[in-house]
Amino acid sequence: MVSAVLAELLPARRSVLNQAVADARHRWPGLDMAAFSAFVTQTIDPLCQAIPSATQGACEAAFEIGLELVAQGHAGPKARLPWVEQAWRSLAPALAPLLAHAPRETLGTISNAVVRLGASPDVRVAQWIDAMAAHAGGCTSLPELRDIGALCAWQAGMVQLRRPALARIDALPANTVAAVLGIDAGDLASVRVQLEQDRWWNPRQGSVDLRGHRVGSFSGLDGAFPAPPQVRAATEGFVVESAGGYFLLLADAFGAVLLPASAAEYAAGSSSGPAPDVTARLGVQWMAPALSKDDLCAVSGASGIALFSPWSHHVHVLPPQ
Repeated sequence: MVSAVLAELLPARRSVLNQAVADARHRWPGLDMAAFSAFVTQTIDPLCQAIPSATQGACEAAFEIGLELVAQGHAGPKARLPWVEQAWRSLAPALAPLLAHAPRETLGTISNAVVRLGASPDVRVAQWIDAMAAHAGGCTSLPELRDIGALCAWQAGMVQLRRPALARIDALPANTVAAVLGIDAGDLASVRVQLEQDRWWNPRQGSVDLRGHRVGSFSGLDGAFPAPPQVRAATEGFVVESAGGYFLLLADAFGAVLLPASAAEYAAGSSSGPAPDVTARLGVQWMAPALSKDDLCAVSGASGIALFSPWSHHVHVLPPQ
């Protein structure tokens, strides 16, 4: 059973929506219509009720986009991850003005964002949704929405967006940027300089957290590395090799991510480590209790220090000491 809002829309646009279903079933023969019906009831209907000023256009766009998301396993009761539904329920209503103006593009933007964020196990997708719901409601255009989305994604651990987000700060309202960063608007200029200069400095704390981040784990347990990794320093982060696979490891104050890399990038990396006394000190503080200091390997570069071991599937990245 759906609300009166959606109950009025469905008959009025029946031919259009039926054609959308027919097209979707042709494109995705395995489309689960029961799952899509549940998505309509549990997600599209509450969204339509939350945005009466944009009901017809937004609900029709939600119906058509929802077919694709359910067919691809991103939405509905059988979805692999909950992020699309959470974003549509928590974030989309906050974007009512944009939904009224460009419903398909707005829903597509936030759906694509959470699917991409959810593909990285080290990114905090729920934090991104909450931040966007709190700070993106005043967006007046899709480019502004995407820029705020990149800033919030960086803060949620998508480290590869650090430089693009910093480059777009001046194009965004200062109060919004300050709120996302957790600072006073009057401090924005000096904070931006600090963020440009030190990737490990956290404006919320006004300091560097020396604990760093741990990434990786065994691929047999949904991790990234089939074998204990080897690490080399690169210009931006580290390049990691594991069983013939290569990864670019980026880290800063807000998180760490693994991206695809090549054998050539690994070969060009540096294997030099910090001074032996530094390595020993770090080993006492960070390595697993079961390992001895002789099992610890360390590589240092401009973006920090990476600790790894032939007995572990993890890499621990720390700020420069």
